[in-house]
Amino acid sequence: MPSLPTEPFNRRIEVLLAVVDTPEETGLATQLLEGRGWEVRPWEGSDPDTIGTGRRGLLVEIRLYGARLGAVQAAVAEIQNLARRHQAGMWVVDAVLIEHELTRDHRTRYQVRERDDGAATRPFSPRAARRALTTLRLVVRPGRPDVDLVAERLEQGALTGRPFDPQIHQLRVPVGMEGRDTAAPPPSGVTPPWLGALSVGVGLVLALVAGFALSAFEGFTILLPILMVTLLAWPVGRSLLGTREHRSFRLQLAWGGVAVGTMAFLGLMLALTLPGPLTEAARIMIYAAMSLAVFLFVVYGLGYALVHSWFSRHANWAVPALVPALALTLPWFGGLLHTVYLSTGFGIPADAVPVSLYWRYLASLKPLGLASALALLGLAIGGWMRHYHQWTQARTTATIVVPVMCVTVFGMSMLAGMAGAEQAAGRAWTDARAGRPPAPYYGLEGKLVCTEPVGKETPVFNGPLDTQKPLLTFGASGDRVWLWDPRRTEALSVRLEDVVVTEAERDGCG
Repeated sequence: MPSLPTEPFNRRIEVLLAVVDTPEETGLATQLLEGRGWEVRPWEGSDPDTIGTGRRGLLVEIRLYGARLGAVQAAVAEIQNLARRHQAGMWVVDAVLIEHELTRDHRTRYQVRERDDGAATRPFSPRAARRALTTLRLVVRPGRPDVDLVAERLEQGALTGRPFDPQIHQLRVPVGMEGRDTAAPPPSGVTPPWLGALSVGVGLVLALVAGFALSAFEGFTILLPILMVTLLAWPVGRSLLGTREHRSFRLQLAWGGVAVGTMAFLGLMLALTLPGPLTEAARIMIYAAMSLAVFLFVVYGLGYALVHSWFSRHANWAVPALVPALALTLPWFGGLLHTVYLSTGFGIPADAVPVSLYWRYLASLKPLGLASALALLGLAIGGWMRHYHQWTQARTTATIVVPVMCVTVFGMSMLAGMAGAEQAAGRAWTDARAGRPPAPYYGLEGKLVCTEPVGKETPVFNGPLDTQKPLLTFGASGDRVWLWDPRRTEALSVRLEDVVVTEAERDGCG
């Protein structure tokens, strides 16, 4: 998992290096740096004291994917590790973070659509809807919108030179696509996207809590949650419409009112429909909020870990390669759990009980699903480390810890699955000794049966055969049936042609 991907992004580190002024060292440093996909060019400074005597300056441009926090330290550490591994004579003199602000867009987006021909087209006909939704051309120009000027230039054959007829075509600027004046100063007080999303999330959660509280308050106190929802409408709407263009107060209030009103209604319905006291419902809400937070943490962490990584570059063959591996692993592990259940609890061979392949898949899903969830959690943590450029700082530790953690997680999950099979077998063992049919276990359905020999002498493996008390069986395989005697706690086997097997009654066998 590379810590500094080379895909172009809006953030880069420019590093000034001092290299030993010999052709060999300069060539080695340039080869190592360009091998990582970084742009290298000679330093054109005039002060030799900046890099030292006998040194040559190189400027390296490192494109980053990730957060700005820790970006400069990660770039410097990456170069230092590269020089240390290859014994290259280069040192970092200066490193600076350079950002291009892409959120301040000055461009206006125009759309060209087919003009309505008036009475020839009915207002709500399919043809009118097609004309209203079909965009024939997109034009992007810097600055404030000027429809007349752009239409005149298009009519004169500017840009691509394709024909533009004002009698047939209509040029318009959709809502929210208006650009800024290129000479205007940048807006002050721009809210970061993550802060806007956080404020919207907090407001919606508070609206949900207020709706939940509506069912608990009575009298004049019911006005408190209503007042809270009303006060949340404007800030939530302002955060939702936090675009580059100013929105009117009415529009912000309308969007916020719809959002917080919907969440308040959901909270009220949740309080009215959930069984049990309100404290139990509040506990459920807290658990749901915590689960949502963990889910978002894992999803974003996986995105940071897999995007622009080895997996994303080779997913076209790596993902299909996992399919046959899972197709072989899942039924094998499910068969192992069935073997543990039958052998540990009852001493019955696993191949003596027929089990469908689908039940083997289902038996393995729970422990392997738990192992996969824990592994994804660890991968998400690694993704957050990569996003904040901590993977470079702790590369040796992470290279050792992550594989060991994955092996440990899968090993513990397999042991936990086998321990669960042993516990299920213990519960079935107790039920059978008490005269109760045990609960099914992924296709293994035990039944208490009575046996009656057909002849005077019945060959029994690990006998004798008790015909007066119920015995436990999980079904027949081939020409034999395996039985478990609850009183002797021993497994025995007989041929089907030598006994008559019937389901036991409540009062036992006759």
